[in-house]
Amino acid sequence: MPLRRAVCTVLAAASVLIASGGAATAPAAAASSYCSPTGDYCYSATLRGGAVRLGLSTFSFRGRLRVCVTPPAGGSRDCRTFRLRRTSDGIFQVDVKWSAHFPRHGPGTYRVSFAPATTGGAKLGPGTTFRRRS
Repeated sequence: MPLRRAVCTVLAAASVLIASGGAATAPAAAASSYCSPTGDYCYSATLRGGAVRLGLSTFSFRGRLRVCVTPPAGGSRDCRTFRLRRTSDGIFQVDVKWSAHFPRHGPGTYRVSFAPATTGGAKLGPGTTFRRRS
């Protein structure tokens, strides 16, 4: 179990590192993250370089990941599929810029969910959020 504990520590540290970036005057606020109780995966919606980024890191599954974003005020959910890429330390991850892949629906709180593309829709964890101010 020491290896699993070390990997969980790396995933948690990566999630905190990703979540710590950002600027106070940016048009969005994002610092929402979640790690599974077992530490098998962590995901987040973060603000880096003025852009909202959606990311997931895992050591327990590979392949493709479905990322879904639901806009504020009950807009319809929009989903995209991305390939999990192996990092130099053996962790698989997705890190995408929200505005490059999903439509903007104005200010408010956006909800994000993650699911392995092969599970037929079973999402991972409770999801996460980010807020657009303009």
